[in-house]
Amino acid sequence: MLFDMQFDGCGDGRTRFSLTVDCETHIQADTASAGPTDTKERTMNQELLRQVESIAREKGIAPDVILDDLEMAIASAIRKANEPEDEIIVTVNHSTGEIAASVNGVEMSIQRLGRIAAQTAKQVMIQRIREAERDSIFDEYVSRKGQIVSGNVSRWEGGSLVVELDRVEAFLPKSEQIPGDSHRPGQRVRAMILDVRENPGSIRIILSRT
Repeated sequence: MLFDMQFDGCGDGRTRFSLTVDCETHIQADTASAGPTDTKERTMNQELLRQVESIAREKGIAPDVILDDLEMAIASAIRKANEPEDEIIVTVNHSTGEIAASVNGVEMSIQRLGRIAAQTAKQVMIQRIREAERDSIFDEYVSRKGQIVSGNVSRWEGGSLVVELDRVEAFLPKSEQIPGDSHRPGQRVRAMILDVRENPGSIRIILSRT
């Protein structure tokens, strides 16, 4: 079974990423199945780490954070398929990408996960990565308050100009615009980061040209 975790960038809503976990190859191979199965498992583990590194670069978050989130997502999926009081332990080796799981001390394969449990893992993973990305964006732009940035004009919303910055959209309110200025979509504009606000589910960056 595969569960493919696709999610949109939390800032611009346009970029998409995918993290695929193959439940059939991320299992503990026994001695009888050594050989081609081991090679396939190592290949899938390496592919998992490659995908994690790619997402980490694009989202501006640490690979270890994504792997920790993956552990939590798989644990949530396993809990969905077991009793609430069961002890669930999931570990993802950050060096090899190998996934190990146990329930009440008994090793299990995530191949046993059903589609509903796999969907739970996907939802948890998407939410955790979005939260990590929002935290990363917030920290970055808070540290840049007062600095001049440049971006592309995206659209008008009410009297505010929406500007595309790196990984996020920012707002230039009418009160912070220069009287007489005119802007059109795609135009490059420079402004100062006036404020950075953390709202539920989003980051709001306020610009000023006055």
